[in-house]
Amino acid sequence: MVQKLALKNISFFIRNIKLRLPFRFGAYTMEEVPLLHLAVEAESAEGRRARGFSADNLVPRWFDKNPAKTVKENILDLLSCARMAGEIYSRAAESPRTVWQIWRDAYGECHRRGAAFRVNKLISSFGSSLFERALADAAGRMTGLDLMSMLRGNILGLRPGEVHPELSEADLRAWVNRIPPSTLQVRHTVGLLDPLVSSDLPPAGGPDDGLPKSMEENVARYGLRCFKLKVEGIADADVARLSRIAGTLDRMIQDQYMVTLDGNEQYKSIEEFNRFYERLQNAPQLNRLVSSLAFIEQPLDRQIALDSNGIAILSGISRSCPMIIDESDDALDSFKRAVSLGYRGVSSKNCKGIIKSFLNRTLVEKLNRGLPEGQKFFMSAEDLTNVPIVPLQQDLATVRALGIPHLERNGHHYVRGLAHCSGWEREAATRLHRSLYEGDEGEAFLRIAHGNIRVDSLNVPGYGVAFDPDLSSMIPLDAWMGAEE
Repeated sequence: MVQKLALKNISFFIRNIKLRLPFRFGAYTMEEVPLLHLAVEAESAEGRRARGFSADNLVPRWFDKNPAKTVKENILDLLSCARMAGEIYSRAAESPRTVWQIWRDAYGECHRRGAAFRVNKLISSFGSSLFERALADAAGRMTGLDLMSMLRGNILGLRPGEVHPELSEADLRAWVNRIPPSTLQVRHTVGLLDPLVSSDLPPAGGPDDGLPKSMEENVARYGLRCFKLKVEGIADADVARLSRIAGTLDRMIQDQYMVTLDGNEQYKSIEEFNRFYERLQNAPQLNRLVSSLAFIEQPLDRQIALDSNGIAILSGISRSCPMIIDESDDALDSFKRAVSLGYRGVSSKNCKGIIKSFLNRTLVEKLNRGLPEGQKFFMSAEDLTNVPIVPLQQDLATVRALGIPHLERNGHHYVRGLAHCSGWEREAATRLHRSLYEGDEGEAFLRIAHGNIRVDSLNVPGYGVAFDPDLSSMIPLDAWMGAEE
C-alpha cells in the first residue's frame, strides 16, 4: 500500500570539509567542499510523523562547467536551487500525497524555475534530488521499510508509464524483485593529480595520516581490482599517463582487473576522441588495460555529446567499448536520446535524482528484453565524492537497489574517513553498520576488504542510514551564508 505524506518542516545545514588530497577532475582541482544536509518532517494522512534526511557535497565545476562562473557562484547556484526546491516541494506536499505525485508536480516546476533563474538542468535537478531522498527516507521510517521493500511494495507510488509510455509496472517489478547484492566492488578513482606510485609523492610525502596516497598504495591496502581512470582531453598526456597506470596495474595484479575511462567532457569533438581511442588500441603497452576496459564515460562536452552528427563514429566506438552518458543525463528523456545515438548506458548519481535513476533502470529492463548479452544496455554507479554518513549510505542504498555490481568510490580516498562527523555519529555508524565501517567514536573509516564493501547493513527502515545525523554539530545554512558573505 502506498504511503502518502505531507511536508511539514524543512531545514538545511552545512559542514565544511577539507580534502586530505587534492582531487583534479576535468579542468578543476577540488581541495575543500561544503557538505549540505536537508532535514524534513513529514506527516501521514493518519497524523503520524517521521523525519527524513538527505545530503550532498556542493561540488563546483561538475554541475556547471561554464568558465565565466566562479566556484562561489557555482555553490550559490546549487544552494539557491535547493532552497527553491524547498518552496516548490512544500507547495506540492501541502496535503498527504504519494512521493511520486509530489515529485511529478515538483520536478518539472524545479526545471521551469531553474530555467528562469538561468541555471542548467543538472543544477535544477539537484534541489529536487535532495527532497526525493528525504521524502523517501521519511516514508521508510514511517512504514518501517528499507528502500528495497519500499520499491517492491511500491510504497512511493512509482508509475513509470506516466513518464515513458512504453513502460509498465511489470517492467519495474522485473528488477526490484531481484535479490540485491550484499557486497559491491569498489571502482577506485584515479584522479589527474593522484600519485601513481610512491616515488611520485612530493618531497614532504603528502599527508602523514597513515592512509594510502598513491594508486599503488591503495591497491596494496584494499586489494582493489576495479579502477576509474580520469583523462584530460590532451591525447599525448592521456596516453602517457594511462601507459604508466597500465604498467603499475599489470605489475601488481596478476589476475583479472577492470577499468573504466572518464572523460569529464574534456574532448571537444567525436573525431578528436576517436583518434585518441584508436591510439589506445594501437599502443602495445596498453594491450591488457584496453582489453580490461568495461566502458567509457562522458568523454564529450555536453554541448555536443547528444549531437546526431557524430552518430556513425560514436556507434562504432560503442560497439567496441560501450560509451555512457553522465553529465548529459540532465532530463527525463536524456537516456532514451542517448540510446538512439549509439550510447549503451547511463550513470546513476543520487544528485541527479533517484526517481530518474529508477525510471532509467526500468528502461534498461525494457530495452534488454530479448537482446544477447554483448548488446545489452546498462547503468553504471558513479561518485560525486560521496562521504559518510548520509550521502555515502544513501548512494550505496540506491546502487544496491539498482543491482549494479560495482561502483566508483573516492570519498574515502580524498577525505579522511569520518573525521568530518561528530563523535556521536562515528559511534552510531560503527555500531549500527559494523560491516561498512571500522573504528569507533574517536576515528572511523570505510571498510574495504579484497576490493569490496559490504552493504547489507543498509537494510534498515528509511533510506539506508538507521539514525538521525547530528544536526547540532553542523552550521545552519543561514548562519553559514552569513559567515561566507
